[in-house]
Amino acid sequence: MFRNADHRLLFTSVAASQVGLQVAYFSLSIIAVVVLELSEAQIGLLYAMDQIALVLFGLLVGVWVDRLRDKPIIVVSETLRAAVMLTVPIAWAFDALTVWHVFAAMFLLGLTSVFFDVAQVSFVPRLIDNKSLTKGNSRIQGIRSASDTAGPLGAGPLVAVLTAPVAIVASVASFAVSAFAVARIRYREEEPVRPEKPHLGAEIAAGFKFIFGDAILRNVALASAWCNLSVGAFQAMLMVFLIREAGQSSQVAGFVLAGSGVGGILGAMLVGRVSARFGVGPVAIGALMVSGPGMAVVAASGPGLGAVTAFAGQVLFVAAVVVFNVNVVSYRQAVTEDDMQGRVGATQRVVCWAALAAGSILGGLAGEWLGARAVLVIAAVMLTAGCLPLLRTPLRRLKAIPVEAA
Repeated sequence: MFRNADHRLLFTSVAASQVGLQVAYFSLSIIAVVVLELSEAQIGLLYAMDQIALVLFGLLVGVWVDRLRDKPIIVVSETLRAAVMLTVPIAWAFDALTVWHVFAAMFLLGLTSVFFDVAQVSFVPRLIDNKSLTKGNSRIQGIRSASDTAGPLGAGPLVAVLTAPVAIVASVASFAVSAFAVARIRYREEEPVRPEKPHLGAEIAAGFKFIFGDAILRNVALASAWCNLSVGAFQAMLMVFLIREAGQSSQVAGFVLAGSGVGGILGAMLVGRVSARFGVGPVAIGALMVSGPGMAVVAASGPGLGAVTAFAGQVLFVAAVVVFNVNVVSYRQAVTEDDMQGRVGATQRVVCWAALAAGSILGGLAGEWLGARAVLVIAAVMLTAGCLPLLRTPLRRLKAIPVEAA
C-alpha cells in the first residue's frame, strides 16, 4: 500500500493534519486552563464549540461533499484551518488574545474540520478498493495515532519554551504540509452526478434513511451517541484533572495525552489480525467493553508518578476505541455507494458529535459541582455500559466486511 504514490501522499496528509490538530487542541487547552484560568463550565463549553460546529453544519456539508469533488475540499479546508490558528499567536503578540477569541478559534477550527473530515472519509474508498479498505483504514488510524503521540509530546515542550499561543505556529505549518500533500495526489475524481432538481432536505433525509434503514448502522449510531456523551465529558475534564487536581505540569500532561497515540497505534496493529480470527462485529463489541476500564484507570491516577498510571489508562482506552472505530467505519464505507459517502458519513458524525458536545457541556457543569475526577469515573461507567445494547444486534454476528456495496 505504501508503494502507491497517491496512498503515500494521503498518509502524509493524515499524519501532518493530525499533528497539527493535536498541537492546536493541546495549546488551546493550556491557554484555557493556565493562561486564561477558565472555570470548569467554561472549559466544557470551549470543548463543545468544536463539536457544535459539526452539529450545526455537518448535514449541509455532507450534501455539498457529495455534489463536489473531494480533493479540492480537503486542500481548501486545510488552508483555512491554518489561517484560523494563525490568528491566535498574532492576537497574543499584540496583547489582544481574549476568551471570546479562543472560543471563536475553537468553533472555526471545528467548522473547517467538518469539511476536511467528511471529504477525507469520502475520498478514502475512492482511492482504496473494498478488499483493502479495512487494511487502509487501519493504516490511516495507525498513522493518526502515531501523530497523536508526536503532537502532545512535542506540544508540551513547545508550550513550556515558547508559551501556548506561539506553539500554535507548529499546527499552522502542519496544516500547510497536509494541504500540499493532497494537492499532489494524481488520482482524478470523476465529476459527481448531481440531481437534476437538487433538493437539500431530501438529500439530507437520504443520509438518515440509509443509516437508520440498516440494522447494524442504526444500532452502531445509537450506541456511539451514548458512548460519545461519556467521551465528551471525559475529554472536557481530563486536562483540568491532570493540571488542577493531580498537580501535573503541562509537559507531563502532554506525556499522558500521548498515551492516546500509543493506544491508537496498538489498536491499529491488532484490529486486522484479531478481527480476522474472531469476526469484525464481535471484536468491535469486545473492544468497546474494555474501553471504559481504561478511562477508570486514568481517573484512579494521582500526582507525580501517577502520570504513568494515567498514561497506561489512556493507552487502554484509546486502543479499544480505535479497534471499534476501524471495524464499524470500514463496514459503513463498504456498504455505502460512492455518491452517498458524504451524506452518510456526515449523518453519522452529526449524531455522534451532538452527543459529544452535550457531554462536554454536562461534564464541565458536573466538574464544577463534583470535581473533575468524579466526572472521569462517571464517564468510564457510562462508556462500559454502551456495549451492552450491541450484544443483541446483528453486529455480534458480523464476521467480515462486505466486498460489494449494498
